[in-house]
Amino acid sequence: MLTFIYCPDCDVPAEVTDRFALASTSGPADHIVVRCAAGHWFRMASDLLPESTRQHLLMQDLEPHIAHVAFGPTG
Repeated sequence: MLTFIYCPDCDVPAEVTDRFALASTSGPADHIVVRCAAGHWFRMASDLLPESTRQHLLMQDLEPHIAHVAFGPTG
């Protein structure tokens, strides 16, 4: 499934290439791997993304068989 957001660094289109959870003291923490068209790579906690992008990822969880694209720059 393809999921596109905007790069956290340069706001160009980026693909979420992986999602996974890591253990933390307050329970599992959702993480993502992002690769943008400009060549940036990020492996980061998803809660570091802007709220609108986190909501976009939540929609993907609810509708797992649809390709999703976040519209508009993340701010």
